[in-house]
Amino acid sequence: MKLVSYGPLGQERAGVLQGENIFDLEQLMAKSGAGPAVHDMRLFLETPTWRSMLDKLAPLTSSSPPIALHSVRLGSPVPCPRKLMIAGANTYSHLAEAKPLLGKIDPPNQPMVLAKGTNAICGPYDDLILPKQTTKLDYEVELGVIIGKVTDHISESEVKHHIAGFTTTNDVSARDVQLAEYESNTFFRVHYLGKSFNTFAPMGPALVTVDEYEWGKPFGLVTKVNGEVRQSSDTDDLIYGIEALVSYISHHMTLYPGDIIQTGSPAGVAFFMNPQRFLQVGEVVTCEIEGVGTISNKVVSEK
Repeated sequence: MKLVSYGPLGQERAGVLQGENIFDLEQLMAKSGAGPAVHDMRLFLETPTWRSMLDKLAPLTSSSPPIALHSVRLGSPVPCPRKLMIAGANTYSHLAEAKPLLGKIDPPNQPMVLAKGTNAICGPYDDLILPKQTTKLDYEVELGVIIGKVTDHISESEVKHHIAGFTTTNDVSARDVQLAEYESNTFFRVHYLGKSFNTFAPMGPALVTVDEYEWGKPFGLVTKVNGEVRQSSDTDDLIYGIEALVSYISHHMTLYPGDIIQTGSPAGVAFFMNPQRFLQVGEVVTCEIEGVGTISNKVVSEK
């Protein structure tokens, strides 16, 4: 099933997506009597029985008023998670493309886990703002894993039972800020700020529930800038896969329903191109993940 959040920024409502129509989740829940009705996606995922609720709600869409998909703004499937985390340096191809600039880099012995501010989250078709603080705006298509239940100290074999589903994400970075190019000592890198400007985490268009997938089958990933393919790979390129990442993080902190983990980007980022080709105002960056969905964001100037 595909779950979405729709409406103005900061006022998104949870919905069920079927074809070109959205059905309001709160209205479906009220109609079914399946527990307290909620309008927020994170609150819904925090309901312990949300998976069984969906089975009851699906038949009710045939007798419920539809909302035309094209008539509303889509937000991130989970507009305000508690945490948005990133697996850095987590594909073999990404490490390989860095070699000409940085020299040979061996894979990390344990996952390299970074984070973004949740303020960076925006919808799948919202504008991507180019901040005044950067001239090196970069893209990274990444599979977004959305947690579906409280997750703490779990094994890799348990992971698939703790995931709500997947979404398409773009891990946008201001490379000059992230790498603190104004400092002579690279120790002072500021990954968090360089990745947390507003709109630096477009995602969507939906949360596609995990039952839609054959577990273990790789996801194809593609990024295009103005229609030109820049990244093309699949999740077999990951150094630490979904199970390893979620299990590893859960041994360091508790993950909660709605938390999002971006799993890592393949080769093709602007920073490692020769010459570098960072995003410019007016360009459109499109990220697509096979079976999950496509997001497309136009780069605009900061007002």
